[in-house]
Amino acid sequence: MTEEKRNRLIAAVTVNVILLIAILAVVCIFQIVEMVKYNNLKLDIQERASYLYDETNKLNDALEYYKSDEGLLDKAYEFGFVFGK
Repeated sequence: MTEEKRNRLIAAVTVNVILLIAILAVVCIFQIVEMVKYNNLKLDIQERASYLYDETNKLNDALEYYKSDEGLLDKAYEFGFVFGK
């Protein structure tokens, strides 16, 4: 093998290695960006779920109150019903 062929081979291998490293770096950066995006989405969904859970508990408490006699009486007074003795 002549020295010119050897230099060409070394140059080709070097270029291919650099291209491989560049492609792997791009893929790694893309994966990191995707992980951060999905992590933020997960946190957002957890916040929304927590909010909806709290709201559901509040509404269930209100429902239980209005199912009771005291709650029904309060609603009756609110709508103008007057009860005689």
